[in-house]
Amino acid sequence: MSGGGLLLLGLVAVGAAVVASLFALGILGGPRKAILARLEVVAPRADPTPDAGVVRSADEGSTLVRVLTSGTSLAKIKRNVLLAGRPAGWTVPRVLAMKLIFSLVGVFLLLIMLSSGSSAMAWLLGATAIFVGYVSPGVLIQKRAEARQKLIQQQLPDVLDQVTISLEAGLGFEAAFAHIGERRSGPLAEEIVRTVQDMRLGMSRRDAYQSMADRTDVDDMRRFVKSIIQAEQYGVSIATVVKTQAVEMRFRRRKRAEAAAMKVPVKITFPLLVCILPVLFIVILTPAVVSMSKSL
Repeated sequence: MSGGGLLLLGLVAVGAAVVASLFALGILGGPRKAILARLEVVAPRADPTPDAGVVRSADEGSTLVRVLTSGTSLAKIKRNVLLAGRPAGWTVPRVLAMKLIFSLVGVFLLLIMLSSGSSAMAWLLGATAIFVGYVSPGVLIQKRAEARQKLIQQQLPDVLDQVTISLEAGLGFEAAFAHIGERRSGPLAEEIVRTVQDMRLGMSRRDAYQSMADRTDVDDMRRFVKSIIQAEQYGVSIATVVKTQAVEMRFRRRKRAEAAAMKVPVKITFPLLVCILPVLFIVILTPAVVSMSKSL
């Protein structure tokens, strides 16, 4: 095939990917389809299929999604979107659409390189572009989820200190929780506000706390939730439990900081050997080499 034919084929492929992605995002589905989808969520059919809740939860029921991803991959993306706090513009269908678009952009780049002549380097670069395009949206949402979890872990000891102060001032645990959630900002405050709202809407405290631990998937949060549930079950003072948990979490946070500081010398070894020492040798040895060449 000629170079022009390859470019035309690449343009057609990218155009098809964009159109398919717009359908996946619901942009080209029309208002009627969007209304029906919302009605399906509010009023499900009398005989829903076992997977209907999964399909309705994030519009993953399209043919595009079933073709592009396996069940394991889709579950991982959904989990990362949840752990990332469901950021705007990062719904599951959009992540899948971005994987498709970026992959076909890699195909287009491969066709451009092949139009000037086939070579092993062109195939290698093209395959790399396709692979990076396919995995990059999933990696990005995973990094956002990990960053959010890390921030929650860092904020939790300070929040528990504030909850302890509120409890000692006479507030109940739920009221203190709500007060801290409304006064603070960040992902942990958002989770606290949602947990309080769940309890006000009728969810039991045990289920609301457990749901918060599942949404964040942070070890310290799971320990805290477990201790609160046990304290309520056995009648232990909540204020004492929260204060003890705050002390332990501050200790673990300090240990994590010390461990991270101990890793710094190891991490800078490679940049030092590859980037700094060669330049240093060049600066030191070049004048000596020049002087020796002149003397000879």
